[in-house]
Amino acid sequence: MAVSARERPVISSLVEVIEERLSARGRFLVVALILFATLGLDTRRTQNFRVFALAAGVFVAASLFAFVRRPRAALDCTLPERATAGRTLAIEARVTAAGDAIEDDLLLSFPMARRWSSSVPVEPRQQRVIALPGTPAVVHATLRPARRGRYRLRPPVLRGTDPLGLVAGRAREEGERHLLVYPRFFTFGELKLPVGRRYQPGGIPMSSSTGDAQEFVGTRDYREGDPIKNIHWRSFGRRGKPVVREFQEEYFCRIALVLDTSTPKRPTAADEARFEAAISVLASIADQFSRGDFVVDLLAAGPDLYYVSAGRSLGSLETVLDVLAALEPSPAAPFATVGPPLIDALAQISTVVAVLQDWDESRENFLREVKALGTEVRAFVVREGAPTRPLPGAELFEVSPLRPAEIDERIALEERARA
Repeated sequence: MAVSARERPVISSLVEVIEERLSARGRFLVVALILFATLGLDTRRTQNFRVFALAAGVFVAASLFAFVRRPRAALDCTLPERATAGRTLAIEARVTAAGDAIEDDLLLSFPMARRWSSSVPVEPRQQRVIALPGTPAVVHATLRPARRGRYRLRPPVLRGTDPLGLVAGRAREEGERHLLVYPRFFTFGELKLPVGRRYQPGGIPMSSSTGDAQEFVGTRDYREGDPIKNIHWRSFGRRGKPVVREFQEEYFCRIALVLDTSTPKRPTAADEARFEAAISVLASIADQFSRGDFVVDLLAAGPDLYYVSAGRSLGSLETVLDVLAALEPSPAAPFATVGPPLIDALAQISTVVAVLQDWDESRENFLREVKALGTEVRAFVVREGAPTRPLPGAELFEVSPLRPAEIDERIALEERARA
């Protein structure tokens, strides 16, 4: 959840204002003012107070000039809504003079994106801009979020400055936006799962023929890519334009991805790394299945229960990643929350893939109950070191251990190959 400016420390808010309202040379002048004020405290022994008075006069005059003047220029910048942790995001802003004159006393600032426990720096934070009438000046900046999350993202601000370029004045500011930063994930490779198809009451309306059993539900206008065999020739002849039959699939593969979100109330760095690694594994598995002919259900307790579906006509991979971006750990065992709705949905679910952070009696009993209801089970335990309880043999269901360090290595390898 985002934290408002009032809830942040006063010093942090003051630093943010100074960074946005003062240019680099303006901040240098403020530091010099503090230095001269300190050295000139004893007016009988030193004349440094005269230098302080001169510099202070320049700073006050620049501030008054800057706050009276508004920039006569238009700013156009489209901020991103989504990003992936660890990847550089490019931001482009265009500044155009509103009148017929050149505007050269302009300062463009990019505020940092913030979340409750961290912030994302923008490089460069400030840039001097010369705006020409009719020809936009293009300004580039980069944003590189290190970790996933939901960030407050304020738009860039264009302000007019004094002729010396020390102080930035007033500006028209737009409302803040939100940036969803997705977890890092990798190509999982071949993932063999015991899958099958189950009956779905009501089905899913589709025009393709990929299910085991379909029911004709109506017709619609032909769209490019529709199979020729689905054309409804009587309607075609009656209306004079192509019409295709629309079917509703009633049997298909539905996979539930269950995430273990439990962490201690006071997590260590290792606990946080394990949780982030588990989310990366789940995102990688979701990415793998989103390319196939599956419906994917995500269940996670974070402390609230998150339940979303993707695949086929229900949604895209972004639906799952949106939830994973904002998911927070839960100090309570999640299976008391996730268990009941999952058990209720098992009649339509073919396979359950669980990504766990440990293996103990409660987790094993939960998956045994799922298995006993006729649903196939596959589990991954993300953990450095031995789990609380030894992993079961393959006679029950397959459980694979994964180390957070190994996951980080796979992600880094793919990022280097991509670069």
